[in-house]
This record gives sequence, structure tokens and C-alpha cells, in this order.
Amino acid sequence: MLLVGTGVVKAAWAHDPDHPEVTPAVELWGPLVSEVSPSSFSLHVGIVDGKARAVTLRVDEAGARPHQQQPVQTVSAAASVWQTLRVAGLVAGRRYRYQLTIEGLTAIGGEVTTAPALDDARPLLLAVFGDEQASPHNDSVSSRAIVQAVLAESPDLVIGTGDLVGEGGSEADWRELSKTHAPLWSQLLYVPALGNHELIGDPSGRFFRQLLPQAAARHYAVRFGYLQLIVLDGNRPGSREQTQFLQTQLQKAEADPTVRVRLVVIHQPPLSSGLHCGSASHMLDWMQLFERFAVDAVLTGHDHAYQRLERNGVPYFVSGGGGAKLYDQSPCGEPDEPALQRYESVHHYVMIELRPQPGKVAISVRAQAPQGQPFDVVTLPVPRSAVGKLLTDAANPGPPRRWHRGYLRYVLRHHGLQLGLALLFGGVLVAAWRYGRRRSS
Repeated sequence: MLLVGTGVVKAAWAHDPDHPEVTPAVELWGPLVSEVSPSSFSLHVGIVDGKARAVTLRVDEAGARPHQQQPVQTVSAAASVWQTLRVAGLVAGRRYRYQLTIEGLTAIGGEVTTAPALDDARPLLLAVFGDEQASPHNDSVSSRAIVQAVLAESPDLVIGTGDLVGEGGSEADWRELSKTHAPLWSQLLYVPALGNHELIGDPSGRFFRQLLPQAAARHYAVRFGYLQLIVLDGNRPGSREQTQFLQTQLQKAEADPTVRVRLVVIHQPPLSSGLHCGSASHMLDWMQLFERFAVDAVLTGHDHAYQRLERNGVPYFVSGGGGAKLYDQSPCGEPDEPALQRYESVHHYVMIELRPQPGKVAISVRAQAPQGQPFDVVTLPVPRSAVGKLLTDAANPGPPRRWHRGYLRYVLRHHGLQLGLALLFGGVLVAAWRYGRRRSS
């Protein structure tokens, strides 16, 4: 396993005890597997100190001993602070070992498996978690435990539901995230949604898109074997551009017989009974497309808990227990409460198993605490829920429902101490001002 990131950077040959760990003198962003196809993969890496360096990527069969035979392929790139190296001409569903040599550093390495062929009927295992809100000021124990538990599950890819860091404009927060996620990023394809916290201090999400080039477009699609993933930007809910993109992707998937499972990923949930409640009034067009094309599931985060919900045949899952402070269930009214089937305020990850069968793909979902037993196991489709009211003015939905109450709860929960001190300081100033007026009169 490759352990890289920022702070102390350790590197070792994956599954190779003959290569001792080394500590490069320069901190790295990554390496991160940013693209995987049946015949290729891409490795993305950045230099934290901002000094451009040349990079060489050597790829061997996973069981081969480096330097004892010719590599499968070698790719080099001229000096740059950020590098994305792509290796093509590989065999579908095969594991490869890579060696990344960065100018002036000891070589580091890891392993990657290419995606299965489009008609490959092997089972797939997906891991889902989000809302880590990584920061040096936050306890990262839960995030680390989740990453290690996910790696032990040996998934084929990992889906991130957003809010990876506390503040997108904080380099320290991104460094903290890199420390916890490096073992995962270095060997598995990571498919993240853009959260609202990635835009705090970085309104355009510049660093999110620079570190995670697979998500640079903010909304995008990923094909992995018979699975089609569609990732939307919930910070722009119901935007015309994304609605057209979603419809086009679902139409293509419907017309393609090799696409057998379709999952949608958004940070902000259309339906939720957590602190923020759902955004159905802003995502009505999207929800109607989910129902029209019968997507297999919608995966979200934003509210820090686990939720299973259902509306008109579409299951919605909220997986926001990746490490941030947890939320209790909130009274959100319609359409959220009628859709809710399960709510657990717990740090967790979700595993989705896809097993192709004649005429269908069996889909099972397991919600799991990193150091405990599964607390929710379901097979799709989930049971039908009561259908609540849904606002129909998608073109002009107005402010989010319960925005003021939800925001007040958020402030009190996460910034209560600061608010109390501010009120106390304000009270002292007012008292001093009044005392001064009495003295002067």
C-alpha cells in the first residue's frame, strides 16, 4: 500500500516487503488515480512547495519484479508543479504496479486495477462516504478509521459525497485530507461530488478541481464497466446546463444495452430529514428525470448522518457521516418526512454491491460503522414510501424551505461558543458605553 500525502510522506512498494519505507524530502499532493478505463489509467500528482519537477511513470504487471524485465509502459513529463500521466494500451480488469519517479526524490509506487470491459459481468463493489470536513482543528480519527475500513473491503471504486474539507480556501485543511485519504487515492478511482465547504474561501472551487481533475467540470459522468455514474453540482441546483446534461446522459444510458446500472451523485440531497432538510423545490426537474428514467439510486451527503429515503420508485441515500460533527433528525415536513425510511446519526460508510444476473443486476446496500456491525442492509428496490407534497414551481422556487431555522440550528451547533463570546463582548461594550454616558452627564 502506498502511504503518501503531506506532512511526513511515506512511500513503499505495495505488497512488497523487500522495499523498505522511505521518506521523501518534499511534500506531495497525491499521487491520485484520477481516471481508470478498461485500457488505461491516469495518475495525478502535485508538488506542495510549488517547485516544478520532471516526472516518470513506469508500469509493470502486478506480479513482476521491477528492473528484472521490460516494463509494460513508461511515460515521462517535463518539469511542472502539477502532473497527470496517462498510461494506455493496458488489459481490462488487470492489476498493474506503478513506480513514480519525481525529480530529486526517491521513487514511490503503488498498484491499480484497470476497469472491467463494458460487457464484463463480474460483480462490482462500490464504497460511498462524505462530509469529512477535514481540518487540523477537527478530529480526523473517524475519517481515518473509515478510509482503513473501506480499503479492507477492497472496493472497485470510491464515491465521495462532498464537503471533503472544512474550508476550500485553507491549504491546511487540504493537507489534512491528503494525510487521511492518500492510501485510498493512490490505488482506487475516486469519484467526488463538489460540496459547499469546498467553496468556502475558494468560490470557484479552484483547488478542488486542481487536486481532483476527474471532477474539474463540477458536473461529469464516469463509466466503469456496466455502471454509469452521473455526478451533479448541488451548489447550482436545477441549473439549465446540468438539467440538459443529466437528461442527455440518461438518454444515452437508456439506449446503451451495456449500461445496466445508473447512479446519480450530488452533495446536497433532494430529500433529507437532517439539519438542512432536502432541496426538492430546487431540484424538481432533476427528480422528475430520476423517476422518468428509473435511476437505480441517488447518493448524497450534506446532512451529517445516514438516511435511506424513497420517492416514486427512486431510492435516495444520504451518507454524510465521514468525520464531521453529526446531526440529529430534524422536523422537515413534506416531502422529506414521508420519504424517510431510516435515520442513523453515526459516522459510517456505505457499500453497494452489484451482482449481474440474467435480465437484471441485483443491488444490495450496506451501511456500516468503521468499527462495528452493519446497521442497515437493504436490497434495491427498497419498499415504497408515502408520497408527500412536492413544490412544482421549479423555475422560481424561492428560498430553501426552513432556511432560517436550519441556519440558526447550524450556527448554534457549530459556532455556539463563538456566538456566546461575541454576545458577551457586545454586552460589555454596551455596558461601558452606558457607564460612560452617565459619567459624562
